[in-house]
Amino acid sequence: MSRKLLTVFVLSFLALSIDINGQEVDSVKSKKDKKNGIILLPAIFFSPETSLGFGAAGMYYFRTSSDSVAKPSNVQGVVIYTLEKQVLITFPFNLFLKNDQYWANGEWAYYIYPYQYYGTGSDVDLDNFEVYTAEFLRMETNLLYKIRENLYVGPTIFFDHYYKIKLDENGLLATNQTLGINPQQVFGIGGSFILDKRNNIFSPSGGYYLEGSILKYEKQLIGDYGFTDMYIDARKYYSPFDKSEIGFQLYHQSVLGNAPFYNLALLGGGRQMRGYYEGAYRDHHQTVLQTEMRHYLFKRVLVSAFGGVGSISENFGQYEKLLGSYGVGLRYEINSKEKIRIRVDYARGANTSGFYININEAF
Repeated sequence: MSRKLLTVFVLSFLALSIDINGQEVDSVKSKKDKKNGIILLPAIFFSPETSLGFGAAGMYYFRTSSDSVAKPSNVQGVVIYTLEKQVLITFPFNLFLKNDQYWANGEWAYYIYPYQYYGTGSDVDLDNFEVYTAEFLRMETNLLYKIRENLYVGPTIFFDHYYKIKLDENGLLATNQTLGINPQQVFGIGGSFILDKRNNIFSPSGGYYLEGSILKYEKQLIGDYGFTDMYIDARKYYSPFDKSEIGFQLYHQSVLGNAPFYNLALLGGGRQMRGYYEGAYRDHHQTVLQTEMRHYLFKRVLVSAFGGVGSISENFGQYEKLLGSYGVGLRYEINSKEKIRIRVDYARGANTSGFYININEAF
């Protein structure tokens, strides 16, 4: 398929920020004792694969403890419907319980949605891709326990059940009989750890963050594929100047064994290597290094500049092509106390670009 994707995404900048009583989040009356709130963002977009799509994104944040320094829990949600009868319903969550002694996070989601496939490896043409539509249910959960201050460890469970995968009969996936084109399911179980020394979980400006996970996917009980997926995510934050923030992230992922094409390491997206479609480059190993600087123009308005380099490979460490991306962004701080922001980014990669609107920072 030789055509460029045309996407127009319009999102209201007038966010509805209310607490459970319908009051404004940062009102003088409720600011001091505020423990929870709701953020809602309406959305409308268009692409050749989806036609007209519309829906809403939102986040509910709250504290389960009366301790003012307890970490805020949050449940996010995105509900999208398109005129092509496509559906996206996803609920990422972060829950802190028992005075932050327990941390549950993950994502539960249901998709009937189109994806772009460019091939596997670093030698792909970003102007040529095929579209496949996958209908699947996702349940990912991490149950972490604090073993010492700021350090959490615990089990991780990942489950995808694919009901349907609609392919282009003349495309690469069908022609090559790529592993994963038949509707099946993947089930992984393993462990994760998080060392979190950030000064804010939504938009950090100081401290550091280290996360790692290893999952073993099996095909003995309810899974249909056997492989191992592991990653490490390291971040560091500074405030070198007044009203400025700078962050660095190093991310590496390795997928060992015979994984379906949608479970390979996917480079790109709205959080790492912005400017590349997520999965335009995919393979068994990826490494990404990125940085971002943000500065307050006014009390609630920030500008940002970011960039990154990354690569993928079939064999560990044998990277043949180094990819770069860069971009600029604008932030509006809905809640100054919690540092909850609307993020708008424009990014460019090698012969590609992307426009992103989301809640909170990419990393």
